[in-house]
Amino acid sequence: MGLTSQIPSKIAMMLQFCLSKFTALGVLSLLLSSAALAAESDKPPFFKASYQDKEVYLLGSIHIGKADFYPLPLQIEQAFVESDALVVEADVTKANVQQLLQQYGFAKGGQLDINSLYPKYCGKNQTMCDGLKPLATWLQANQIGVARFASLGFTPEAGVDVTFIARDPLKPLLELESVQFQFDLISSFSDKTQQQLLDEAINATDDDMLKLVSAWRTGDHQGITDIMEHQAEDSEELLDKLLWQRNHTMTKRIVEILQQSDYQQLFVIVGAGHVVGQQALPELLQKSGLRVVDCWQTRCNAY
Repeated sequence: MGLTSQIPSKIAMMLQFCLSKFTALGVLSLLLSSAALAAESDKPPFFKASYQDKEVYLLGSIHIGKADFYPLPLQIEQAFVESDALVVEADVTKANVQQLLQQYGFAKGGQLDINSLYPKYCGKNQTMCDGLKPLATWLQANQIGVARFASLGFTPEAGVDVTFIARDPLKPLLELESVQFQFDLISSFSDKTQQQLLDEAINATDDDMLKLVSAWRTGDHQGITDIMEHQAEDSEELLDKLLWQRNHTMTKRIVEILQQSDYQQLFVIVGAGHVVGQQALPELLQKSGLRVVDCWQTRCNAY
């Protein structure tokens, strides 16, 4: 789930309109000179949807990363540079995150003690478990997941959405949901589902975690789908509430932006789980009347 930056003022948008062509040339020349830094096999899920005379570039992302992810393949980088607006899942600057953490992030009465549930893990990570004890189960799972990815060299600060937001602070930034919505959603999961998230965070092997990154980098749609469905196999609400319901809502929001704004080209970043598998955004956008192509099967721009 994405936490992002701010929507520029109208003045900043005007400056971006005036400078965009020159900025694009400069950025693309830098990308051309450094493109060898990215693995040649990298093909993260990437689509283009066409609506009348407008275009939507849709990038499936992961919310952790490291330096060698970047620059992404050139047609992705070019699509971002040429886009009129960046669209992400949620904009953190529109929310009081501290207040939301106070409201949603602490343990409820009757929540089981993490030390008792996972004595082996907590025996090796006692300081972390003691620090997590007051937190809600979903937030414990989140923090452990972040810590485990960090031990493998991946950080949220190098996540795809965060990286692209930082690339161009003047580019208009829109959101498909809100931080409030995301907090409300994940904290609404049943105790059983939240426990499942914590089990997965603790018990997933390093190989499992690296497979997730590899599946994203190589554009292995089936691999990403299998990982998501495996994690959700005992919880229908994970697939339904975390993916499918949100996919329908995100689709409506993208179409709404296209219809109600003057932006000719959007660059949309969402979690990779939203663009593969059943009821995924490319399928739903096509059902909404857009023409959708996979940019690795049909190149979506020239450079």
